[in-house]
Amino acid sequence: MRRLRTRILRMIKRKVAAARLSDRRARTMLASIKGFWKVCRYGDLYMVLAALAAQSINISVGFCQGFSAVLLPQYTHEYPAISHDQSSWIASLGVISNPIGALLGGMMVDAVGRRLLLQSIVLPNLVGWLVIAFSETYVFLCVGRFITGFTIGMSTVSYIYVAEITTPEKRGVLSALGPGLVSTGIFIVYSLGAFVHWRKVAAICAGVSLLTPFLMYFVPESPLWLASKGQMKEAYNSMFWLRQNNNTAQQELMEFTKDRKTDESMTFRQKMGLFKRRNVLKPFALLIVFFMFQEMSGIYIILYYAVDFFKSVGTSVNEFTASIIVGGVRVFMGAVGACLINSFRRKTLAATSGLLLGFAMLGAAVCDSVNGPPLMKLACVLLHVSFSMVGFLQLPWIMSGELYPQDIRGVMSGATSCCAYVLIFFNIKTYPQLENLLTSNGTLYLFAICAIIGAAYCYLFLPETKGKTLNEIMRQFDEEKKDGDPEVGYIKNIIEGKPVQRRHSAGASISLEKSKECDKDWMQNTSEKYSNKLKE
Repeated sequence: MRRLRTRILRMIKRKVAAARLSDRRARTMLASIKGFWKVCRYGDLYMVLAALAAQSINISVGFCQGFSAVLLPQYTHEYPAISHDQSSWIASLGVISNPIGALLGGMMVDAVGRRLLLQSIVLPNLVGWLVIAFSETYVFLCVGRFITGFTIGMSTVSYIYVAEITTPEKRGVLSALGPGLVSTGIFIVYSLGAFVHWRKVAAICAGVSLLTPFLMYFVPESPLWLASKGQMKEAYNSMFWLRQNNNTAQQELMEFTKDRKTDESMTFRQKMGLFKRRNVLKPFALLIVFFMFQEMSGIYIILYYAVDFFKSVGTSVNEFTASIIVGGVRVFMGAVGACLINSFRRKTLAATSGLLLGFAMLGAAVCDSVNGPPLMKLACVLLHVSFSMVGFLQLPWIMSGELYPQDIRGVMSGATSCCAYVLIFFNIKTYPQLENLLTSNGTLYLFAICAIIGAAYCYLFLPETKGKTLNEIMRQFDEEKKDGDPEVGYIKNIIEGKPVQRRHSAGASISLEKSKECDKDWMQNTSEKYSNKLKE
């Protein structure tokens, strides 16, 4: 009887434990459903979809950057008479037009808007790939490479769009999707190049270029750009679509518009003075130096010369296979970098990434000097690629959309990207000559030293933007309050504790205050209308 009673009690306990476990699972599932509903309800999902639509242009950027690595081996095999100088032009012409595209995009992005410019990028991208696919001569191939380079230069507008539509908590990870999708494009083109003829690869790239304008059709324009143009109704509709919450949309727009500047009464000299401000020149100088160390660390050399680089380094793995492995590693580590960017400070992430990739390249150089195992060199190069994707590669591109004031963010982001692409072109074009001068071993040492110095620079001088709003980032570079502000129309010189107003009449000041009051009243009326709709 006792044994029977014990068995019955054990069975009852097991059933109770099973019931509790199923209840916990049901509660966990219910919590997940509620969490997903909150994401949909409060706008995170819509914000993520809009960011993905904008960042999809970076897949085409990856195609452009990785195409030369699969084109050159096939093309030189078909045409053995091609010289090293001609090969370097095929690779570098995909970069030489990047600065032009960046400048053109920077001037257009503030005039036509972020969304329309992202849709317009399809034109040079599609034309360039079709010229490459149907080219019969070396000249037409170079022309196609030159045209597709505009895509890379103009694509930096995606970082501006993402920075303006996202919340501070989500901005880092959603901006990091850009480099991750670039790596995805590189991996796809590397994989296709190992099995498909380069003309067919170009045709596939042309078809994929239609993806971004299609996706951008369904998402709104940047609300901050619309508000800066005085289109408050459209700005509110755009912000409400992104946040799916009336109070949040109203609060964010009001925070932006309360400090909104006007340039209608500004002279040309005052507008040019906007570019001389400390909060413009200082981030520009910081980013350019960051880009210099990035280019000299060998990241883009491995990208554009992947197959030839592995051939010169002398790994035991097939060059095409090694390039595919590199592409896969970039994709995986790009995802890891996107996860880490919200967990660590930008400064810490950039410095750690630069230090680790520098030591990885140093290991490859030492292994090459002592004639170590080829697989060891391949492992060091893969570590170099891996560590670059967790900070050193993507951070300067992300920060170029964060560090500049709203009124000239497009122009300065384009100018920064232009300088960065000039550095990349110089690096890509001179790499064959640099390798002949220093040998492949010497270039590995040079890349390692530059990466380690760049890590120290990032730790000492790089500004911190993690978890900060765009306005808070701007305040890091602002001068003291006594400095003049040409946008507002008065100089904040303190005379007996009172600001002295200049250049604006009393009527102009009153009209400006009235316009702000009208905007506030309109926002309140619109918020009540959307509240009634939500209740219905």
